[in-house]
Amino acid sequence: MNGLVDRPRGYDLETLHDMGTPDHGAAGVVVAVRPLIEAARPRTAATHVTALSADGAYSASIPLTDAMALGEVHAGGADGEPVLRLQVPGGMTLCWNVKDLGLLRVTAGPEPDSLPEILTH
Repeated sequence: MNGLVDRPRGYDLETLHDMGTPDHGAAGVVVAVRPLIEAARPRTAATHVTALSADGAYSASIPLTDAMALGEVHAGGADGEPVLRLQVPGGMTLCWNVKDLGLLRVTAGPEPDSLPEILTH
């Protein structure tokens, strides 16, 4: 978590597992995005969270209020699935769901969304 925050921070898989609740139907846990963002202490100007895939090929800019109210990080998964995935159930678009999550960046205003050349959904 970086960007317009007073306390940039990262989370390893073990910490996320300690914070999460079991992800029924999948191996791993679910962690609400709200406490992750709150712990980073977003600045007053913050309005969006940009989720970036670990390889940098995909990004989705999400209104901060939606990310905090609806966002979930799924940590772990069945063989062959990404280790971290951002999901925004009930979000405005499925494009807010980011596989292989690498970073959440808090911003003032939306950043451009990017799509890989070959979509996987």
